[in-house]
Amino acid sequence: MLVLGLVFAASAQAGEVAFSPQNNPPDSTDGWQAGTCVDPFCAPDSPSSAFYETAAGHPPFGITQFIVRHKTELTNEEPEVDLRTLRVDLPVGLSVNPGATPQCVVPAGGHPDASTCPASSKVGDSHITVSPEGEPLVPPITLPPIPVFNVVPKLGEPARFGFSVPNPVIVEPPSDVYLEADVAWDSDYHEGFTIHVPKAAGLKLLKNRLIFEGQAHAPPGIGHFITTPSTCFDPTSPAHTHTYSTYARADSLQNPDPAFPAGSPFVESTLPPGTSPKDCDTIPFNPTIGVDPETKQVDSPAGASTEVNLPVELNPVGQETSTMRTARVTLPAGMGLNPSAANGLQACTDAQFGKGTRNPVGCPAASKIGTATIVTPPLPEGPLTGNVYVGQQRSRDPLSGEEYRIFVNAASSRYGVDVRLVGNVIANPKTGQLTGVFDDPPKTSVLRGGNPDNLPSGLPQVPFTTFRLDLDGGARAVLSSPPTCGPNRTTSQLTPWSALFSGKPPATPSSEFDLSAYPGGGPCPNTMAKRPFAPGFTAQPKSSKAKTFTPFSTHITRPQGEQELKGLDVKLPKGATAKLKGVPYCPSKAIANAEDRAGEAERNNPSCPGKSEIGVASVEAGTGSSPLKIKGTAYLAGRHQGAPLSILVVTPAIAGPFDLGNVVVRVPLFLDPESARIHPKTNDIPDVFGGTKLDIRSIFLNVNRKNFTLNGTNCRKRATEGGIFGGGGDPTKPSTYSTFAVKDPFKAKGCKKLKFRPKLKLRLFGETQRAKNPKLRAVLKARRGDANIARASVALPHALFLDQASLATVCTRVQFAADKCPKKSIYGRAKAFSPLLGKPLKGPVFLRSSDNPLPDMVAHLEGQVEIDLVGRIDSFRGGIRTTFDRVPDVPVTKFVMTLPGGKKGLLVNSTNLCAQPVRAIIRFKAQNGKKVKSNPKLRTPCKGER
Repeated sequence: MLVLGLVFAASAQAGEVAFSPQNNPPDSTDGWQAGTCVDPFCAPDSPSSAFYETAAGHPPFGITQFIVRHKTELTNEEPEVDLRTLRVDLPVGLSVNPGATPQCVVPAGGHPDASTCPASSKVGDSHITVSPEGEPLVPPITLPPIPVFNVVPKLGEPARFGFSVPNPVIVEPPSDVYLEADVAWDSDYHEGFTIHVPKAAGLKLLKNRLIFEGQAHAPPGIGHFITTPSTCFDPTSPAHTHTYSTYARADSLQNPDPAFPAGSPFVESTLPPGTSPKDCDTIPFNPTIGVDPETKQVDSPAGASTEVNLPVELNPVGQETSTMRTARVTLPAGMGLNPSAANGLQACTDAQFGKGTRNPVGCPAASKIGTATIVTPPLPEGPLTGNVYVGQQRSRDPLSGEEYRIFVNAASSRYGVDVRLVGNVIANPKTGQLTGVFDDPPKTSVLRGGNPDNLPSGLPQVPFTTFRLDLDGGARAVLSSPPTCGPNRTTSQLTPWSALFSGKPPATPSSEFDLSAYPGGGPCPNTMAKRPFAPGFTAQPKSSKAKTFTPFSTHITRPQGEQELKGLDVKLPKGATAKLKGVPYCPSKAIANAEDRAGEAERNNPSCPGKSEIGVASVEAGTGSSPLKIKGTAYLAGRHQGAPLSILVVTPAIAGPFDLGNVVVRVPLFLDPESARIHPKTNDIPDVFGGTKLDIRSIFLNVNRKNFTLNGTNCRKRATEGGIFGGGGDPTKPSTYSTFAVKDPFKAKGCKKLKFRPKLKLRLFGETQRAKNPKLRAVLKARRGDANIARASVALPHALFLDQASLATVCTRVQFAADKCPKKSIYGRAKAFSPLLGKPLKGPVFLRSSDNPLPDMVAHLEGQVEIDLVGRIDSFRGGIRTTFDRVPDVPVTKFVMTLPGGKKGLLVNSTNLCAQPVRAIIRFKAQNGKKVKSNPKLRTPCKGER
């Protein structure tokens, strides 16, 4: 493959061009020629067979030739200027390997010649033509070929080549010429060299042809001296006219250019017509990959190392391994980002990293997360080494690769090379699985003439045999090891530059590792479902004093290595309730806003109104001994997932330099309609957020709003009990979750000190005659501060009994559960007033089917919550009695029930109510066990009682 090309077009820039003009069509007299050839004396007008066109191959010869601009008088060719410095920029992807041969050590005062350098270090010849200065009748002198040696470079140079030029006119020490190599690591990583031309006494340099031995190779060298690019772009296409160009700039003693070399004029050598890179489809590419978590424990901080190796190999065609264009490495499932790493972590900005510049890397020390090592054959004395930094976040989309970025710096001060790469980390938002992507955008090099190469995105076209990233371990390691023993498989898609032309798919090397230990001891789980799950659980009010407002806190802990925390299904102790009066719900729009905005914005200006706040939350996340602690706020919210109320917890997910948004968890608060027992239930606790595998270790919720949560008035042993959901076999599928039973006992104190003095007034309206249907209104009043009612029984006298004709329609239990009771099953209305609610609960009174002979009377109270007050109806002393056996342990200051009279009245008079006083038998029992009995007279419309 021809990669250095031959000149047929010169730069049109203004300024001095120290070379002879170019011809059109080009020929052997052109002032600047360069190419990879089969014939060492190939020229622009040579047949195409003289040029080497194999991609990723080792050409027999690589040549550069220049002719200084000159004038011809008689037989003398007098250069117009004295060449001072020559700058050559090679095509992107062309590799010169100084490690292919031994290097010559030139002692102080010595010369790079055959007397000093071993023959094995020879890499080419220099053919020099000089013109005797001031001798008009003397023709130019062509010196015998001068060997060029691979010499030990100076500090800061990747390579150096030298030769020693004798003076054929004056006897004096030879002039030493060195080619000082460099790599454009601040742009497209093309190679180049600079020659500072010595001024020999009595001579002017007219012409120089350097012929390098592209296939030079000597043990223990690695590879060959020259390797052509691994690409096969079409040089006839306008997009790639300059892709394989070699550029030259020259500066003279007479007209020094202060802009040299970057801004000085240049000449360009493109591929000659009829030649092009070939055989990209046969370029070998057989990479391997390995990942070592550097721990044997599951679900633990992992100082992981990832190593990609590319062998130095020749196929039968003589082609070297292709350079790598893109790399995608997917770590094993469950090997995710560790939130613990965010403690004290900082990010490095793009400006501090300085990619594309030669500025020193200025990343803060706290942004370092590992080290990098690159072994490349062209740099034989040790690898490039450096650090890996956390890059500044650019997005909150974990799939973008811009949320998590890493900056890789591997440098060698010895060789003056500083590789800077940006890796984009794609994180699966559901599983947290990580894929690292390295794919650089193209660069246009000013030193190469400023002409666009029009290369697609891709890594620098430089060879390497090993690329290794070692991420730091310890308690704050960036990664966590997988949750199971394994095998844990890493996969990859590694794409060579040659694949752009071969049509071959990416290479997909993979590797596996096994883990053998469980944190803290115990067997290593070999499946997700076999991971243990025994979370810690407490749920207690701060004070156990009965009928007292006190904060109520819940704390769930998860030992490292256990299944993910996914949710809970618990019931609070009976009597544990809250004062909803005066607490507005966080609006739906505010909740949606919290879900969409940045965490910092939420922390500075919460989405939910402050009046909705009911508590605080804190979460500890991450593996290791130093989990990340983040805080959130709990709000009261409305209906959710069928529950009348919900607790909304908004936690700004700010972890070190990362702002992932807000973790918004909404826990429905179901309510047992008969006992008013609160029942939080959810399976929506995230184990992955923003692509980060949370590894939640602790969840603490403290509902601490003043005068909000309230203890009951029953001092019997009670408990918060239920289950905690674990991730089970697949934390993304609720059907696989496991459940761990939890119970935290609670016993209130001081119940006996509470008084109990409820009063119930009964009044009849309407007709008082026998067989008539009176209206009944019952009004219960309870004193604030008293114990709550546990049981109530009202027995009406024999003068009143159920009208059997009114019992034709009774709501079935199925209909009641479905909220589809017939209207004719409604026999009254009820209303309850509680200091905990802003508005009373009210609703119909049904007769509902029962296991008893008579139907139950159920007051279905609706409002902010729903309560079903169930009364058992039976006969007592010739009359009817209604007993409410399960009155909720919540404060009620007033309860009113009205049973209408008339044709649809539930009650019927068995006698004239005015004949004698009508008395009821009332029995109350408090939650603290105290009892109240009374035998009050029912007020009637009879004369004297109105």
